[in-house]
Amino acid sequence: MWGIPESPEFSSVQRLMNEFHSHATHEQGWLSSYQEIARETGDPLIRFLLGLIVADEERHHELMGRMISKLKDELARTRSTEPSRRAGEKRETAKHLLVSVENFIEAERKGIKEYERLKKESQGLYRDVFALLYTTMIHDAHKHMEILKFLRLKLKDKGFSARKRQT
Repeated sequence: MWGIPESPEFSSVQRLMNEFHSHATHEQGWLSSYQEIARETGDPLIRFLLGLIVADEERHHELMGRMISKLKDELARTRSTEPSRRAGEKRETAKHLLVSVENFIEAERKGIKEYERLKKESQGLYRDVFALLYTTMIHDAHKHMEILKFLRLKLKDKGFSARKRQT
């Protein structure tokens, strides 16, 4: 900017931020199309299913906005001469969080098994919509487990360990 050479970190963060912004703009167009079709249809099942997609796309759009904001913060920090100060998790709080994460992972595993059972039992009901919905819940539970495993890894990297809470 203004003939001042930028650091490689700045350039890569700026490039990534531009890509995120471009993707978010593109996704906004699809979101608008989903919303339009959902409004126009007279079929309540189609409207319901498209509504699920719209809700997911709105969450994705919000998440992308947060990611862009985080990258903007990173750019500001790269330009700042003041060192970054990150608030550390208190040891007891982190241990409690790790125990909770372990319990959540187990709950998601059990939930997946239950959803799979219910999916099989609901085959053929309501034009297989229930089976479809259970499939999406199974997918979400797998996503939740990946997030929780990431959190567990980050907490363990900080040197925390936990004993599972009995439920």
